[in-house]
Amino acid sequence: MAGRSRFPVGRGASAVEFALVLPLLMLLVMGALDWGYYFYCEEVVTNAAREGARAGSLQATSDAAAQADATDAASTYLQNGGLTASNATVSIALDAASVTVSVSYPTGSLTGFTSLVLPAAARASAVMRRE
Repeated sequence: MAGRSRFPVGRGASAVEFALVLPLLMLLVMGALDWGYYFYCEEVVTNAAREGARAGSLQATSDAAAQADATDAASTYLQNGGLTASNATVSIALDAASVTVSVSYPTGSLTGFTSLVLPAAARASAVMRRE
């Protein structure tokens, strides 16, 4: 038995294969987490812009009240959606016929793996007719 090894030839091969596949697997998992968080933020921001435009369009008496209602509704929706409303940028544009609410929220990367590929912020805009 002097010429035979104690370990079979295939035992080390699985460890080497796992070491080669692990970076790709981690990239896929971390990328899925980052993109999932980005899409979640994008949906919350889109709905916050809609809610802000809706609240602003219901206030027909004064532009200041419409702007305040739109800003409050968008910020409240962001907060209820689990995002920090103070990090968001909410801008309101009013004219005689419509209210436009634009919301931007910085997303970034949760894991740092896909920070070069992800958009820096989730942005949405909604326009509603004033009553």
